[in-house]
Amino acid sequence: MTNFKFSLLACSIAFALNASTVYAAQPTNQPTNQPTNQPTNQPTNQPTNQPTNQPTNQPTNQPTNQPTNQPTNQPTNQPTNQPTNQNSNVSEQLEQINVSGSSENINIKEKKVGETQISAKKLAKQQASDSRDLVRYETGITVVETGRTGASGYAVRGVDENRVGIMVDGLRQAETLSSQGFKELFEGYGNFNNTRNSIEIENVKTATITKGADSLKSGSGALGGSVIFETKDARDYLIDKDYYLSYKRGYQTMNNQNLKTLTLAGRSKKFDILIIDTKRDGHEIENYDYKIYPNKQADLSKVGPTREKADPYQITRQSTLIKLGFQPNENHRLSVALDDSTLETKGMDLSYALRAHSQSDSEKYGERIINDQSKRKNIQFSYENFSQTPFWDHIKLSYSSQKITNKARSDEYCHQSTCNNVSNPQRLHLVEEDGVYKIKDKYNQDFQYEKDDSGWYPSYELRNSKKEKISDGVKTEGNPLDSVLINCEKLNCDKKFRIYQEYDEKGDGTYKYDDRDIITETLPNGKKYGKIPLKSTKNRYGLTQYETARFLFPKSFGYSPDSVNDRDLNTNTQQIKLDLDKEFSLWHTQHSLKYGGFYEKTLKSMVNHQYNTAANVQWWADYFFCARGEGGNLGVEKKPHPNVSVAGCAAGTQLHSDKGKETYLIPVTTKNNVLYFGDNVQLTSWLGLDLNYRYDHVKYLPSYDEKIPVPNGLITGLFKKFGLKDYVYGNPNSKPNGYDDCTYNTQCYKQNFEENLALLLRKTDYKHHSYNLGLNLDPTDWLRVQLKYANGFRAPTSDEIYMTFKHPQFSIQPNTDLKAETSKTKEVAFTFYKNSSYITLNAFQNDYRNFIDLVEVGERPIEDGSEIKYPFHQNQNRDRARVRGIEIASRLEIGDLFEKLQGFHLGYKFTYQKGRIKDNGLHPKYKEFLELNKTDHPEYEAIARKPQPMNALQPTTSVYNIGYDAPSQKWGMDVYITNVAAKKAKDTFNSQWTSMVKRKEKIYGNEKEMDASKANGKEVKDSRGLWRNNRYTVIDTIAYWKPIKNLTFTAGVYNLTNKKYLTWDSARSIRHLGTINRVDTATGKGLNRFYAPGRNYRMSVQFEF
Repeated sequence: MTNFKFSLLACSIAFALNASTVYAAQPTNQPTNQPTNQPTNQPTNQPTNQPTNQPTNQPTNQPTNQPTNQPTNQPTNQPTNQPTNQNSNVSEQLEQINVSGSSENINIKEKKVGETQISAKKLAKQQASDSRDLVRYETGITVVETGRTGASGYAVRGVDENRVGIMVDGLRQAETLSSQGFKELFEGYGNFNNTRNSIEIENVKTATITKGADSLKSGSGALGGSVIFETKDARDYLIDKDYYLSYKRGYQTMNNQNLKTLTLAGRSKKFDILIIDTKRDGHEIENYDYKIYPNKQADLSKVGPTREKADPYQITRQSTLIKLGFQPNENHRLSVALDDSTLETKGMDLSYALRAHSQSDSEKYGERIINDQSKRKNIQFSYENFSQTPFWDHIKLSYSSQKITNKARSDEYCHQSTCNNVSNPQRLHLVEEDGVYKIKDKYNQDFQYEKDDSGWYPSYELRNSKKEKISDGVKTEGNPLDSVLINCEKLNCDKKFRIYQEYDEKGDGTYKYDDRDIITETLPNGKKYGKIPLKSTKNRYGLTQYETARFLFPKSFGYSPDSVNDRDLNTNTQQIKLDLDKEFSLWHTQHSLKYGGFYEKTLKSMVNHQYNTAANVQWWADYFFCARGEGGNLGVEKKPHPNVSVAGCAAGTQLHSDKGKETYLIPVTTKNNVLYFGDNVQLTSWLGLDLNYRYDHVKYLPSYDEKIPVPNGLITGLFKKFGLKDYVYGNPNSKPNGYDDCTYNTQCYKQNFEENLALLLRKTDYKHHSYNLGLNLDPTDWLRVQLKYANGFRAPTSDEIYMTFKHPQFSIQPNTDLKAETSKTKEVAFTFYKNSSYITLNAFQNDYRNFIDLVEVGERPIEDGSEIKYPFHQNQNRDRARVRGIEIASRLEIGDLFEKLQGFHLGYKFTYQKGRIKDNGLHPKYKEFLELNKTDHPEYEAIARKPQPMNALQPTTSVYNIGYDAPSQKWGMDVYITNVAAKKAKDTFNSQWTSMVKRKEKIYGNEKEMDASKANGKEVKDSRGLWRNNRYTVIDTIAYWKPIKNLTFTAGVYNLTNKKYLTWDSARSIRHLGTINRVDTATGKGLNRFYAPGRNYRMSVQFEF
């Protein structure tokens, strides 16, 4: 009933459209697909006997009396490669809906079913800053939330991430490692930046969102839809002049982001250039009740999954887009483009679950520091020809080289001055005075030894200049001169150094400081170091007797040990592409033909680099290092060890140790050969066809890089087992008689590795025929009916095919026999339109097949005769799914009904969808669970067998819009009301439910009763999701003002009513397992961290000339 109420506005718009319809008397059989991007002196295939009795009061494409909220030289959606055809027919102009001021420009005759185009104007007006804002006022599409790494692609029609295509300037963007095994092992622990890279919004000319199968445009991956970006071009700005300059500053309060964008476009004779340089600098998005903690100390002390405030990150994005064009004449054009961007996130994972220390000592032992990066660099060369031939009107040949690196780096160390390892309570510091280096106390004075005669024997205590005892913070024993060397690269070893002597070489107590010369030596690498030898003499027995003299350093190490995990996911793509288009008449039909193909090669690899280093380094660890005997032995010559600190001298603890580079995924090269063909056929004035076909041949070529190896233990025994008499694990010295030594690094072990590796490196390939068939009916000049039937596919990712992992508790074996996932879309749309108003009603059905899932394939040993069995899992094609739904998109220009209300407009969008995943029989992962619990809990079988809800389906969503653009073109405003229904429990799924309900489990072969886990205070009893959103309504208000031609102010208030709400995509991102994106499941503490921002503001100012 509520959804019906939300649809009343759409129905009223439809009624208003029909009530105001005026049937035109002129013929409507004009071709509508005439090109607009051809030179004016070229044929237009326009019949010469076109009627000319068009009414003179019909609207044109751009009413001159309507405002524009953006400068007229902003990029538009019109083709820019040639001047527009001045002789385009009148009927085409009448069909063009050009909403001046609102930046909407919709041609009903060109709009595809399930497709939405968002222009640069609209993005600027809405102050969009990222992929979330791109779809903020769209329904049926949302972004995938991943926590600290931000958004990861889009969710459309029940599928997300790799199942929704993303392209930028014709190039597919990086895919995530989508294997469920990878997600189980690594993704939940924050060790990889496993996200899909995004694009700088300021570079976008148009973003085309397609809902439904779309492999025709995006190829592999577009099962549920696609988002295709086209970047700006100099010609978008140089429409009526030869230069353009713009500087834009913006700020938004939800993350304190500052925006700076400089745009420069120019043309000189045959050359044109565009430069867009953008920098964004901000921090994490502030959740509701962001200021919950009273001060910084309280903030930093609230750690772990129960933390209620977003983790602190500094987030910057630097983007540069450069395009250079050379056009010697109207028929030829050469261009080169550089698109370079870096997104960097630095901060602390305070909500990290796996903590070595408690909250109370976090400032002593440190935090998990992260430094993530997402880099994308694309260089593109292209040649275009506009000469009309029998085979093309326009041809484009392009070559692109794109490199994408998603880096996740974590450092676990203490970075504050309060850390135990850098503690310096006496504030000792090193100074240089009169050519002498001196270690002084916190009062900048020398230390003094004070004699104490109170005991049986006199003793000496080191005190500072205020007579305060300092032995609790200063190492008054140890650090002898012969164990401490000076780094002459950082200190001047031509100077002297003040040391402290307790006993001279004769054994007499002196308790004084002494200024000594530094003797300079050279390390094998050529670097200089200094030493101060101990004074010595021969005693009466002829033995060498040394003085007791030392450096006085703080007791702490002087640095924080830093455990570094640096992991890269690399996607390098090279593509050569040929596109052709041709428009022609054949008998009484009009054709718009597009065809071509491309060859693409992509190398996907993983690099995992683990090492230990020193961080938060203090002067006593930076300027000095250790001299020690080989192996730490006493009585032998002490040698310099630059990689060992003075404090770690006894144990030989290294400052820097590198475990080397390795990978958990073998590098895989993907080669894709593509041919495509599309023809938009206008058979009659009321009947048109869209006929589109594409052929993909995807080849996977795995390889092995010995410089970045896979850990041998992940591959040995995987396919070919070790022999019955092979001794693999244990000490080689304990090998039983009659067994062969196959321990690590033996030839036997290496041979097994090579044999299994050869079996793993099998080539695979996938072929797919994609099509998109459309029928367009125009029975009247106010109604358009469209039908669409399309398919899509997703070839398995390289990790789904080749990933391997081996552990006695969880093992993964590859599967080179996987099938491609497929989808089919059936959709019908009815569009009622008049002048600048329209309403479109869509009904759709998406069917998915061969969903790839991780399934258990049984236990087996990796050694013949071994009692140790490994539980293996494998990616297999299992599921099928169906999604059905309806959508409404409408816009009413009130000025079409009432002339006095010119400039006012209403808009409404609505999406309702339902879907389920259906398995062919019982999923194998439930077999053991149901067998153990069939007596006590027979209800679990019904839960396991029922169709599984699709978490990627958005709740029912409506977006209302009311706006006004002043006739003066100087100001305007829009109000957006977004209403999202609550996600129903029955439409959610908890993949971990079998480990959370009350149950029996088999642990090491023994059955054990397990109590039910609690979620938010309630026991988990079934497979419903643990966290869901409630219904919420959010109101945004955005306004613009142009006081002069070259200046535009834009400002907005978002979440005007300060509503506290949780989006469904944030709720479903909360994990039950792992160490990131966690809350305290039992109590729900920490959930506030996932709430959307409260009331927040954005503003921007743009100067342009």
